Amino acid sequence: MIAIPIVASSVKEAIKDIEKARQADLIELRLDFIKDINEKNLEKLIRSTKKKTIVTDRKNRINLINRAIELKANLIDLDISTGEKTIKKIIQNKKQTKIIVSFHNFKKTNKKELTKKYNQINKLNPDIIKIAAKANSIDDNITIFNLIDKAKKENKKIIALCMGEMGQISRILGPLMGSYLTFAKQGNGSAPGQLDIDTLKNIYRIHKLNRPKVFGLVGNPVSHSKGFIIHNQNFKNTKSNKIYINFLVDNIALFIKNYKQIISGLSITIPFKTQIIPHLDKVDKTAKNIGAVNTVIKKNNKLIGYNTDVTGAIKAIESKTKIKNKKVLMIGAGGVARAIGYGIIQKKGNLTILNRTVEKARKLAKELKCKSGSLKKLNILKDIDIIINATSIGMVPNINKTPIKKQILKKIINKNAVVFDSVYTPKNTKLLKESKALNCRIVGGDIMFINQAKEQLKIFTGRKTK
Repeated sequence: MIAIPIVASSVKEAIKDIEKARQADLIELRLDFIKDINEKNLEKLIRSTKKKTIVTDRKNRINLINRAIELKANLIDLDISTGEKTIKKIIQNKKQTKIIVSFHNFKKTNKKELTKKYNQINKLNPDIIKIAAKANSIDDNITIFNLIDKAKKENKKIIALCMGEMGQISRILGPLMGSYLTFAKQGNGSAPGQLDIDTLKNIYRIHKLNRPKVFGLVGNPVSHSKGFIIHNQNFKNTKSNKIYINFLVDNIALFIKNYKQIISGLSITIPFKTQIIPHLDKVDKTAKNIGAVNTVIKKNNKLIGYNTDVTGAIKAIESKTKIKNKKVLMIGAGGVARAIGYGIIQKKGNLTILNRTVEKARKLAKELKCKSGSLKKLNILKDIDIIINATSIGMVPNINKTPIKKQILKKIINKNAVVFDSVYTPKNTKLLKESKALNCRIVGGDIMFINQAKEQLKIFTGRKTK
């Protein structure tokens, strides 16, 4: 189920917000946000919604809580700070209302603390236990998932989630693992990390899936990626019990250790395309030759790595020009560059790699058996047929940056040059805009992204995509 918190500052505005929350399964009335709330207005609020209602007051005003019970509110959320004696008394007199007893830590997720609070709340015998804590790492969500499993084994109802950007996945996966409900924002929402209800229902389909296979993007950052839209739409079209989410990761080794049993497949992006290799059980021949992985599938509990970037990039470039015998300049020497460079050499392009860190360029060029150098060499290049940006320069939020200044670009290209930018957010980068102004043929990173995503979907689903 999905609950929408009503956090308006007045009863009048709260009633308007209740009317807007048509997609919600439950309405949470956050009385602590409403300045003019009183017992009379509370009745007006509860009567204004036809949906199930959770009444929450973090100011612990017992008169309002008791009045909500008299008005037959469906659920009441009492913070553990209300006091055990008071909570026990309310539970004894709850009538038809279900009682949630909750604990929140807005600073961190501490396994020992949350287990202690869970046990403390459980002894009060509420209808539902609620645990919410701030995630400072993607791995903090594992503590929440373990609490959900604990509650299921003990036949207890629980609402458990992590707050903040790092905890966003718990708001998606939690209810699919057995959490009683999740919260969706309307406007600014009531807590950091909340998603809007349309995303939860229509993209993630959390009201339709049942313990689905979990796929996702591993990287840092990941908020710019639109892959979750493409992959979830494909899962929806094929009626697959699968879900795709973004994992904002700091430590790839720890992530694999903690999430291996949860995930079925992954997309890998910056900065983990090479870092993930030691943590895989097997690497496909092409990915091994490239030295970078952007796709992982789990088979028989073994993690197998692939690379679909190379296909995505080469198809994108070949939509504008042939590669064989062309003079190709590539900026960058990271995971994306490895894949694209490998593809260019396979297609017999004459490749030169330039990078800010010269040693990285030299190392990659040695592996690919091509030329390399410092970005300072840009001035001396001439008649370039194909220019490739394989760095993140120009990506949101740094949209006013470019790896090659316009005046240098003008000097080094020939009249039929093609410029390809692997960045796809924004779709039209500064490099592409300036290249187009110089009459170059341009190819955006969105084309590469779509191409490689199609290849990933074949691996994830075993089906061909259109």
